[in-house]
Amino acid sequence: RIAAPNGSPPRSPAAAMVQRLREATDRGGRVWIGYLDQQGQASSRIIEPARIEGGFLTAYDATRAAVHRFALHRITGVADVDGAG
Repeated sequence: RIAAPNGSPPRSPAAAMVQRLREATDRGGRVWIGYLDQQGQASSRIIEPARIEGGFLTAYDATRAAVHRFALHRITGVADVDGAG
């Protein structure tokens, strides 16, 4: 497992966020996302995006050491992970 960076989760405009996730999916890199769960709880995750389809992102969640499907509308932002790995 990998700890998410300290500080507030990243925030990004929706169009920029999806574009960055697509780029990370294409290049196979890790990114840091902010995410709101179904109860509205904010969390911070380090993920390796694998696929975007049907409004969902499938990614390996390195923070939880599991593959997870994230609803795109619940992702609050995306940032690069410097030196993670």
